[in-house]
Amino acid sequence: MTAAAAGTARFATVRAFTRRHRRGRWLDWYVTCFGVGVALIYLGNFLAGPFRRLTAGPRDLPVSQSGTGLALIIAAAAGLLLLAQVLGPLTLAPADASWLLMSPLKRRAVLRRPAIVVVVLAALAGAVGGALALAMAGPYIRQVTHATLGTWLALTTAGGAGLAVTAVLVLLILQPYPERARHIARDIILGVSLLALLAALAGQHWTALPRAIAGHLAGVSAAGLRPVTIAAVAAALLAMAAAWRRLAGFPAGVLWEDSARADRTRLAATFLNFQMLAWIAEDGYWRGRSLRSRPWPRLRPAFLLAWADWRRLGRRPGTLVTLAAGTVAPAVGASAITGTARGPVVTVALLLGGVAAASQGCGALRRDAGDRTLRRLLGVDARQALIARAVLPALLSSAWLALALALLVAGGVLHGWAWPVLGILSGPGLVPAAMRSARAAPVDTVAQGGIDTGMGSTPPWLVNRIASVVLGGIGIIPLVASVISAVRAIAPGRPAYSLPAGPFAFQFLVSAIILAGYLLAAAASEDAQRS
Repeated sequence: MTAAAAGTARFATVRAFTRRHRRGRWLDWYVTCFGVGVALIYLGNFLAGPFRRLTAGPRDLPVSQSGTGLALIIAAAAGLLLLAQVLGPLTLAPADASWLLMSPLKRRAVLRRPAIVVVVLAALAGAVGGALALAMAGPYIRQVTHATLGTWLALTTAGGAGLAVTAVLVLLILQPYPERARHIARDIILGVSLLALLAALAGQHWTALPRAIAGHLAGVSAAGLRPVTIAAVAAALLAMAAAWRRLAGFPAGVLWEDSARADRTRLAATFLNFQMLAWIAEDGYWRGRSLRSRPWPRLRPAFLLAWADWRRLGRRPGTLVTLAAGTVAPAVGASAITGTARGPVVTVALLLGGVAAASQGCGALRRDAGDRTLRRLLGVDARQALIARAVLPALLSSAWLALALALLVAGGVLHGWAWPVLGILSGPGLVPAAMRSARAAPVDTVAQGGIDTGMGSTPPWLVNRIASVVLGGIGIIPLVASVISAVRAIAPGRPAYSLPAGPFAFQFLVSAIILAGYLLAAAASEDAQRS
């Protein structure tokens, strides 16, 4: 028996031992299959709309939609690659990372199963992406008919799977390299995603680009697509061979660190633990970096506490760039699938994006919320500190909403340049939602006593997150009502919706009342905890 075969046999013996002593395997399989089944049901409902486009003729859809869907699929693929790069992409379970990885077993035998899982997930995601690309572009391709639909679907799914596997395995091969190489790959992925979103936005307003895309799509043939699919599959096979060779000498230190970070990220994302997610992001960014000492400005004590968030954003300009890039999501996400703008989709995107932007100014508040002793030692009046810390979130959310609404106007979804002014007035209304999430207690997965529903008791941490989002929705009710009314008014032959003066005054009052009421209530809560 060779050394490799002996190492594989020893690993199989260890794995068989752990399987014999593992409890609750059938329960784990049941939970996994149930979750996958529910996910497939929702995914099927979501994909039903895009795939109906294949039954529509080229004249049934506007030309402006020829590139929007493709651009969004490219941006979504780049986002998935970025997520894979942040999480590893190759990681181990916590028990395997702390036991099997450090044991004298063949590294390739230990990493074979997680590598196969990565390849399978990448292939499935790529196949779905290829099918969605066909659904977006199919109505504009002359040779896509009911008779040839199976051939086109096979080519696009195989090509998408090959491209996805190749990209993910390239990230896997780059994983052991220094952090600088990984940052370069991350910047490339972000650049591709941003270009795709900008192209989608341009296609909604300027018809020259979508007409050119529709003209090129009309001449695409299955014979021309077949070599591209073969090349993608061949590249995936070569990447598999290179990754298999790399597994033999994969560094244990890099894999252990990435596995620990991925496990913490999955746990935090599962329970919507934004505090832990923010800590993981900050730790990953500043690890290996050195900070230059700079004098602090001469400000009042309350504003000195808030200055930490201002300085953090100044040291991390990428955060502002990411927020600015996210403002195109409401403009392109609503109409990419169906070709018509949907008011609820636009308002949900504005709500979540505005809260996310405001949350970037609550880092210091999130840090101090988990340490009561630190809050007592600061010796600053609670109300003054909260007011000072609310300034930056209000500016960020107002700027984000104003830019997002300006892009909605530029994209033709809304009419009139008074909408960005309404967004500026709406920004402070989202600050209580962001600050409430930042001040929330750490997630306790064992705590009970939530709201009883037909599916069981809702945990308190989930109720807290839902309440924060609801509070944000209440803070921008006038904006939500105005956007829904404007989108519903979009119809051929109907005049454009003119924004009246009432929502401006109403939004100003709602934002002021919500923000002031929250700051007073939070300050009273802080004083009660200190005493």
